[in-house]
Amino acid sequence: MPEPGDSSHLAQQPNLLVRAVAGLAVSLRHKLLAAFLTGTGLVIVLALLGLQTLLQANERTRQLIRDQQQIAAYNRIYQSAGDALVFAMASTSKTPGRMGLPLAQALNEANDLTVIVARHARQVELQNLPRDQRLPALQRTAQRLPPAATALAQARRTGGTARVAELVEKQFTPIALSLQRDAYTIAKDIERRMNLRAQETAQAYARARALVIGASVAAVLLSLLAGYAISSSVLWPVEQIGRTLSAVASGNFTARAAVPNRDEFGGLARNANSMSRELGALYEEVNAQKEELRTWNSQLERKVAHQVAELERTNRLRRFLPEPVAAMIVNAGDGNALLNSQRRTVTVLFADLRGFTAFASAVAPEQVIAALNAFHQTAGPLIDQAGGTLERFLGDGLLVLFNAPLPCEDPAGQALALAQQMQAAFPEALRPFQTGGSRIGLGIGIATGEATLGQIGFEGRLDYAAIGAAPNLAARLCEQAQSGQILLCEATAKAIGAGLQKAGSFELKGIPGAAAAYEPEKRAEGL
Repeated sequence: MPEPGDSSHLAQQPNLLVRAVAGLAVSLRHKLLAAFLTGTGLVIVLALLGLQTLLQANERTRQLIRDQQQIAAYNRIYQSAGDALVFAMASTSKTPGRMGLPLAQALNEANDLTVIVARHARQVELQNLPRDQRLPALQRTAQRLPPAATALAQARRTGGTARVAELVEKQFTPIALSLQRDAYTIAKDIERRMNLRAQETAQAYARARALVIGASVAAVLLSLLAGYAISSSVLWPVEQIGRTLSAVASGNFTARAAVPNRDEFGGLARNANSMSRELGALYEEVNAQKEELRTWNSQLERKVAHQVAELERTNRLRRFLPEPVAAMIVNAGDGNALLNSQRRTVTVLFADLRGFTAFASAVAPEQVIAALNAFHQTAGPLIDQAGGTLERFLGDGLLVLFNAPLPCEDPAGQALALAQQMQAAFPEALRPFQTGGSRIGLGIGIATGEATLGQIGFEGRLDYAAIGAAPNLAARLCEQAQSGQILLCEATAKAIGAGLQKAGSFELKGIPGAAAAYEPEKRAEGL
């Protein structure tokens, strides 16, 4: 077997950058995501730099265009002022008969000049152009030129050429020259700013180009460096772990992978080292685990046997006790506490078949059992739906409890509803057994009162029973009930209230005095 640690330190150690990346306490997924986001971020930064440069170039171009528009406007003002001055001065050298034409042209130029200056001022306001502080004074000067031209025309009509020449020299010429001088000065200032802005644009473009080129080179270098560092931090631990696993497969359980990674590969290396360290100890623990396994199997067998016994107990409960009682015992775990003897007011329904003795004497035993099964199979689901507890079967009869052992809100009403459902379903259920000489009917008695509830029987067979005046009274009323009739005691009738009528008074065995009985009211045909 190889010496301990022979295969764990033979690989060449990575450089400092790779070890630094491998030692980051970040998962490999996050490292790759960081590399991807870094490359993507650099591309986005480059794109934003290019976009910013383009936007700046566009903005400077727009500014240059606006400057050129303003220069053209002031040049036009300068030219219009010069034209007006030329026409005004020409009017002094013309013959009197032709002086009107130059004066008219001078007036038109003056009016046009006013419109040009006003239009330029509105354009400056609307387009938010740089506003020269001399523009308002230029507007006021332009507005003085049309009145001066008008004064020339009036002097032409009244004073002759001497008066016109005087007005041209003293009024019109100073105004026109002032307009030319201001327009020229403003245009030159704008031109100087435009030239300066053009120089700044060229310098900004050169800086932006250098920045984009530098950022591109840096992004490429950084991406290459990050890719190299991350790929090396992945490949190097894979080689280390592979050598360690090969050594373990050869039987060297002391081999270790010296991986500094603090990501998934670091965890994988630790797991490989742990596997190598513990694999030898596992051989020694096998026998102990076998013994422990035998112990577990023995405990499991006992537990299964106990569960089987509980299941058999549950099945016996469901077979020999009413379904609600059995369910309550199983859910509670301790049925003795739930079935302790107690006194409670209950409503008891006693049902018995009429004419069944004669029927049993006249037909085969199989028919007798079939008729009883048909009766109980019809009554059983109705009892469950009504919330009653089937206390016992009595051959051709049965006894149902309400409010014991499970409480219910309206025991008397539920008992009457069950009795009516049983009477309604009974004829169809026993129709196959109704022969010409033997007719079977159903009588039902219902009583309400206190009863003693609890378990009776012996160790191998226990029943849940109700003993007292209420079960006895229900049985006696059932004896008096005719086929299809339901008799209720006075306490049950009071609990129900409406919908009952008196059926008479009966002398009942074991019950002193005459007992009043009630039955449901008869409904008219078709209602």
